[in-house]
Amino acid sequence: MAGFLLAGGIYLTGWLVTAWCFAGIQGPVPVPGRFRRDVRDALFWPIWLVLYAVFWVVELRRQAFEEDFAGADRS
Repeated sequence: MAGFLLAGGIYLTGWLVTAWCFAGIQGPVPVPGRFRRDVRDALFWPIWLVLYAVFWVVELRRQAFEEDFAGADRS
């Protein structure tokens, strides 16, 4: 039960931080219902975190490939 409460607390904390970050983004035109959309999108913060990690790993792989390719080209 304590693990479930801890996981719930982490999820809610992440949701609050993500909703706060989204609320700070200002678009060029005010959009009706923007706050509700930001709150809804913040529910998916674990997905954004996983996507960020995936893109980070892909970028590391790309850089490693470029270094290997450049090294093979010099040989």
